[in-house]
Amino acid sequence: MFVINVLLMLATLSLSLNSEVFCVRLSTCTTMVSLLPTLRASKTILRTKPNRQFSQSLLAPLTPSSSKSLTPLSTTKISSSHTRIISGAGTGPSDDDDAGHPDNGHRRQIRGFERSDTDDGESDDCEESPRISTNLDELDVILLSIAVPALFALASDPVASLVDTAFVGRLGPEPLASTGLAAAILNLSSKIVSTPLVSVTTTQVASAKGKDELSDASTAALEVGIIAGLAQSLLLLLLSAPLAVIVAGGGHEVLGSGVVNIKAESLNFLRYLLNPDESTLADATRDILQIRALATPAIAVGLAVQGVYRGMGDTKTPLFATVGCNLLNLALAYAFLFQFKLGAQGAALATTLSECTASGVLLYLVANQISLTPNFGLDSIGVVARRLAGDTLLLSFRSAVVWLTFTLASGLTARIDNDASAAYQVCQQLWLSTALINDALAIAGQTVLAQALTKRDVRKAETVIRKITSWGFGTGLLLASLIFLYRDTVPTLFSADATVRQDIQAMLPFVALSMPFASVAFTLDGVLYGARDFKFAARTMFLASGVAITSMLIGTLTDSPTDDIQFIWSGLIGLMITRIILILTRLRDPNGPFGDMRLL
Repeated sequence: MFVINVLLMLATLSLSLNSEVFCVRLSTCTTMVSLLPTLRASKTILRTKPNRQFSQSLLAPLTPSSSKSLTPLSTTKISSSHTRIISGAGTGPSDDDDAGHPDNGHRRQIRGFERSDTDDGESDDCEESPRISTNLDELDVILLSIAVPALFALASDPVASLVDTAFVGRLGPEPLASTGLAAAILNLSSKIVSTPLVSVTTTQVASAKGKDELSDASTAALEVGIIAGLAQSLLLLLLSAPLAVIVAGGGHEVLGSGVVNIKAESLNFLRYLLNPDESTLADATRDILQIRALATPAIAVGLAVQGVYRGMGDTKTPLFATVGCNLLNLALAYAFLFQFKLGAQGAALATTLSECTASGVLLYLVANQISLTPNFGLDSIGVVARRLAGDTLLLSFRSAVVWLTFTLASGLTARIDNDASAAYQVCQQLWLSTALINDALAIAGQTVLAQALTKRDVRKAETVIRKITSWGFGTGLLLASLIFLYRDTVPTLFSADATVRQDIQAMLPFVALSMPFASVAFTLDGVLYGARDFKFAARTMFLASGVAITSMLIGTLTDSPTDDIQFIWSGLIGLMITRIILILTRLRDPNGPFGDMRLL
């Protein structure tokens, strides 16, 4: 099934170029086939509570008593006293010796992992595994019970931001502009510094064995979050004035569309130093940025705690915290804006207070479940923290490369004309919004895969990879089909300008074509993260971005705006296809973390 899905994914490109109708029909049929297991499993999500048991399996030490208390989670039995793993080729006992062991059944040992097919006659001293069952239906439910709350949590922030923007927009264009510019700086800073910490923490916690390792991993994440948040806050406070001047002097082009005019921005900065009263927009942006920067330590800690909960398979608690934070933010923003008349700074203060409150609540809840003892020392926690910080830096580099690639794409479309730039921004936001679904699938796959690899359960790891890849591909085909079928309606939802609508309609086929590839690439990122293969993930993004940027720059050599658009979108699609090819190659690498699996 995995091979079939990959072949269908690659065939979509050629089929879509030859026959639009056949592509839509093929996409719809394949989507339904890929999503049938998901639809069957979703019926039982509301009737089961796998996440609480999944969290208990991490919180409980790996002892016979804790294992027996979690028997509903597993149907696979593993001997605690006779399981032997061959760590390398030519070492350890032979397969024949293992096969003849009275407690091992028909177990076949392979390098680094094991496959076990125990029979009913296994010895009574064997214990139930506290990990997830390999039962496919149950695994569907567990994956979806992690992915669905994660999806709602990811989607709640953009929705709340829209409402918050509507509040500030009632004050006038300057408060709205200053709020948006400050938010652009903060979002970029968080995406590069804080957000990678969530992914790294998720794998670190999901790989923990028992209370001690779970406590060390969670404490290390908290230490890294505190240090990263304080450093981020200090830099933003110190650089708030120059950053505000840079973005306010046409700075929405710097962080929004990606156009960077170094000479013009330098002149803006020097002009501000000579006459600080000249730029009121820069002053307003600086004030909002300083207020919001006060919450960055709390945000970093909150994201680290979210990673802890994700690693335990609990995405409902972060969902409730996120929704509560957004509701509190909206309530405070309404009061500060319309009751106390504090202006845009009041809205920033409301956001800061709500973010600190949400992080405090999450930290209080997780501290009641896990022993957190940050000491920033050189003990075992310090070793884990340094490894976690190193992995976070790798993903920070990856995030910076992604931002650079998309900024270049925005800047190149802005060179064409304003209408093309507006159309591209609409299509890019539409593309990124649909990516939330695949991010949720990647989170679920990362968590369960890390658990399976920690248990050295090859069969479950293979099943998880195939499932989330198939679901991601099916989701991408469904979204592509919807965008293609409603390509005449979508432009009218985002613009009243006829030229912009026409440009959006011209770009939508590229968006639809990229959906299946993007969906698979996002879910495969979760596979790499679950295997703690962060270095390869960063390297893959760097190489894929090189392919994308090369394609975009080739487009600048043409004189036709249409060719420019095609080269830009070809570069973005090439970014996804290159990532898929490199990751699939990694799955077949015998020396990599997936070397003992039979995936392709």
